[in-house]
Amino acid sequence: MNALERSFSAVARWMTYAGALALLVMTALVVISSVMRYFIGSPFRFTEELVALFYMSMVFLAIPLVTMHDTHVAVSVMPERVKLRFSSVLRVGAAMVFIIFCAWFTYEAFGWMDQSRRLHSRSEQADFVLWPWMAVIPVTMAFVTLIAVFRLFRGDRTRAAREADPLPLGDGL
Repeated sequence: MNALERSFSAVARWMTYAGALALLVMTALVVISSVMRYFIGSPFRFTEELVALFYMSMVFLAIPLVTMHDTHVAVSVMPERVKLRFSSVLRVGAAMVFIIFCAWFTYEAFGWMDQSRRLHSRSEQADFVLWPWMAVIPVTMAFVTLIAVFRLFRGDRTRAAREADPLPLGDGL
């Protein structure tokens, strides 16, 4: 593993930690809001908005680690059916489609976030500033694009190597 791969892996891991923290905060907000609703009679008025923002953050912050370890859900019928010599062409084609999609998504998400910043958009009930939350999307997708380009030029590890080095869970994360 070279320095760039270690750096990408470390950043992806820390993004996943931030996503896990968002999940914990989101869960705590839902539990506290439920307790308040049934025992006090009124929950926090901002819970739904904040939970939605944390959920969006959690989802996007997890994508880089999944990309780094190549554990996305994949349709493997075609690559398994073609001869070995065509599998590299399919791998490069799939990587190019993924890179183009991620770059396009980053561009569009940045425009959406910037429009929100320029309009000083705020949430409806709690009056949260929205653009910092929206910035998570283009930042993570730009990083995913970099990871995908790196993986394309680094070459694909063999299936045996991937199975020997699965996505770290528990203490490995």
